[in-house]
Amino acid sequence: MFSELLKHPRAMALSIGFHLVLIAAILINFHFSDNTNLVKQADLAKTVKAEIIDQQQLDAQKNRKKKEQEARRKRELEKQNKEKQAKAREAEKKRQQAEQKKRKIALQKKKQEEAKRIAEAKTLAEQKKQQQEALKKQQEVKKQEEQKKQLAAEKQKKLAEEKRKREEKIAREAEQKRLEAERLKQEADKRRLAEEEQKRRQQELAEKLKAEESQRRLNSLREAYKLAIKQKIERNWRQPQGITEMPDCEVRVIQGPGGIILDVSFGACQGGAKTYRSSIENAVFKAEPLPKPGDPSLFERELIILFNPS
Repeated sequence: MFSELLKHPRAMALSIGFHLVLIAAILINFHFSDNTNLVKQADLAKTVKAEIIDQQQLDAQKNRKKKEQEARRKRELEKQNKEKQAKAREAEKKRQQAEQKKRKIALQKKKQEEAKRIAEAKTLAEQKKQQQEALKKQQEVKKQEEQKKQLAAEKQKKLAEEKRKREEKIAREAEQKRLEAERLKQEADKRRLAEEEQKRRQQELAEKLKAEESQRRLNSLREAYKLAIKQKIERNWRQPQGITEMPDCEVRVIQGPGGIILDVSFGACQGGAKTYRSSIENAVFKAEPLPKPGDPSLFERELIILFNPS
């Protein structure tokens, strides 16, 4: 029974509803008599069973209708397929007939073209034969002309070769003369360059010796110039009284043209008293004008003199 209800959900739902209503009715009307309840329950069960049977019949009827519709649709499809196949066979038959007719026409056309081709080939062969004979005659004439030209060309070539050899001989002799002249010229240029190089070296050596000699002379004059200035300053220096410590002092002298003293200052002069420095400064000014250098180029505007009283 339960499996039948599962196959028919609507009947199952009605059954469940019925039982729920039945249970509610039993609870509400519990005060009625037992016989009355049993009669009502039996009636309700019959009603539910009748509804379930009706639902089963309804479902069976629906299934039969569905199967009949499916069978009709299948028969219709089969009929349509047969008609399509018949049409396709008819179309294929017509296509084959048309193709056969087309092949027949093509075969006839091919035979006509082949006959035409054979005729044209025969005509062309005849024309070609005539052309070959004419060409052969032309080639014979051309060959004879080429032989004449070849003989003339060989003769001309022989004359040209003899001329070329004569010209090459003349050119070789001229080239030998040119090379000899070039060799002599190169030797003369080489000797000239060697002589010029020797003269240049001798001149450079002389100039170098002259420059060294001039530099030695200037160095000697510079030393003599500085010594003369220093000696003149020392001659004009007077030792201050009471001074015992007289260190060496670096004296910077700024002079103008003619040995005029413009300024005197001191560099390193450690331990020198002010009186000692003043005596040196006085000696510098007393030495004015300072001695002139032996060469004007040795004149120095700024002089640095190491004063050493000892």
